[in-house]
Amino acid sequence: MHRFFVSPDAVHDQQVTLVEEQAHQIAHVLRLRPGQMIVALDNAGWEYEVELTQVGRREVMGEVKKRRPVANEPAVSLTLFLALLKGEKFEWVLQKGTEIGVSAFAPVVTARTVVQVAPNPVKMARWRRIIQEAAEQAGRGRRPQLAEVMTFQEAAGQLERFPLALAAWEGATGCGVREALAGGARPERVALLVGPEGGLEEGEVEMAQAAGARVITLGRRILRAETAGIVGAALVLHELGEVG
Repeated sequence: MHRFFVSPDAVHDQQVTLVEEQAHQIAHVLRLRPGQMIVALDNAGWEYEVELTQVGRREVMGEVKKRRPVANEPAVSLTLFLALLKGEKFEWVLQKGTEIGVSAFAPVVTARTVVQVAPNPVKMARWRRIIQEAAEQAGRGRRPQLAEVMTFQEAAGQLERFPLALAAWEGATGCGVREALAGGARPERVALLVGPEGGLEEGEVEMAQAAGARVITLGRRILRAETAGIVGAALVLHELGEVG
C-alpha cells in the first residue's frame, strides 16, 4: 500500500483527510479510487490503514480501518552533521540516509565547503520533500528532521549535547566505528560529523574533539564525502544493531 505522512490534525474521529500535493498524487498520479487502501503516518510512531471514501482533485478522504505502532523505526537516534556538498550529492545523502535509518540531518558550512551560500527556502522545502518521500518509501514511521544550515562553530556546540559524538576524518588512525562504540552503555542518541569534498581541516577536527567528539576512521580507503556520510551512518547503525 502507498504510504503518506499527514499532519496530526488530519486524523480525526476515524477519518483521514489529505489535501494539496498528496491529494493530487493520489487522484492524478496514482489514480486511486474509493474503496482502495493507503497507509497514513502521523509522524508520532503510528500508522493507519485507511480505506479511501472520497477522491477529489484537491481533497481526499478515507476511513481508518486499523491503527498500529510502526515497527521500522530505529531505537537509536542518529543525527548526521554533514557538510554541504555540490550539486545533487547532498540530496542523495538525504535520501539514502533516510532509507537506512538516520533520524536527523544537520547541514554544515565548513572551511572547505564549496557551497558557501545558505540554501533558500525553496531549496530547504525541496530537501524536506526528498526526506519525506524517502521515509514513505522506506516504511519509516517518523520523518527525519532537517535543521537549518549552520556554521561549523554552531555544529561543534551541538555536538556537546550528545552522549556520543563521532567525527569522521581521513587523517584518523586506529579507531573505527566499532572501537568507538565498544564498551559502555548503548547510547540513545549519537551524532556523526562528516566533512565536505576535501575533508575537515585540522583546526575543525580539534574543535570537534574539544566538543567531546571522538575522531574515527572509516577505513583505509579515502571515500568521497557523500559516500562517507552513508557508510559512516550505516556502520554506526549496524554496530548498534539497527541494520542487518
